[in-house]
Amino acid sequence: MPGMLWSTQSGYLTNNKLNKLIQYEAQPLLKYRQFVSLKEAFGKQVGETVNWLRVANVSTIGGKLVETATMNETQQSLSWGTLTVTEYGNAIPFTHKIEALSQFDVEEIIRSGLMDDMVKVMDGEVERQFNSTLLRYVGTSASGYALTTNGTATATNTSALNLYHVKNIVDELRRRNVPGYSQAGGDYVCIGSPTALRGVKDALESINQYTDSGVNKVWNGEIGRYYGVRFVEDTFASLYTYNSTARTTSAKTWPGTLSLDAYFFGQGTVREAVVEPEHVRMKVETDYGRSKGIGWYFIGGWKIDREDATNARIIKWDSAVA
Repeated sequence: MPGMLWSTQSGYLTNNKLNKLIQYEAQPLLKYRQFVSLKEAFGKQVGETVNWLRVANVSTIGGKLVETATMNETQQSLSWGTLTVTEYGNAIPFTHKIEALSQFDVEEIIRSGLMDDMVKVMDGEVERQFNSTLLRYVGTSASGYALTTNGTATATNTSALNLYHVKNIVDELRRRNVPGYSQAGGDYVCIGSPTALRGVKDALESINQYTDSGVNKVWNGEIGRYYGVRFVEDTFASLYTYNSTARTTSAKTWPGTLSLDAYFFGQGTVREAVVEPEHVRMKVETDYGRSKGIGWYFIGGWKIDREDATNARIIKWDSAVA
């Protein structure tokens, strides 16, 4: 029943030839959201702001002391990050007739679809914050690159993501003293689509090698490791640009079709504020129980943690528009 609407479809779900099996479309688990830092904001209202404190390195490095002199003193710069919380959600209505006549569990079918939708929305929003990083790395050739620090890639990509570029990006993160993830032994992470990661997959350590060496898979979608980077494959937010206001997605394209977006990063990427955690809600039944519905709901928001280039924690594998 392609394109059917639960509220208007006059038939009911039954098909003996399918042997009572339902085929769901393959959907992604959360990939980007698993790397956010949580900031609880219970008690906040929609439209209100949530602040968090960002602490810089000390201004003057320590050193030797003279016995007869007082202790050297320095300071740390403090700044506030701010995000605005809002509502997110989606719902599907259905009727009592559909539920009564169906041989399938209508509520479970709808709930599964809504969960997939919720994952896409949340990952899509977090990816948009990753995308606001000021550090942009472009592969100008298989062994050449351009790095910009103003949030705009000025060169056009002419190379697939390869091991030369991976090493350069990781070295840049290390030069900037970006911390890795302690639960991954200090490793960095790269998230990218199958298109972006195609050129490096053959060189990645397999998950079996992780186990043999005592290193375990940590994150959803993790496919391998190389040069101190855990690679996570994503099949939604890295392939499509999500617009939460318009509730639309558009396929990402790159000039030359050699790659697509990928992000390399350490700990401290995006801040998440949660007012009401994501959950499923049942519509209050109306029309004497004939009109029903299920929806998911969330109040919160996301914002990139470090908005300046000096302290940025994310480098985007990028390209200018041809």
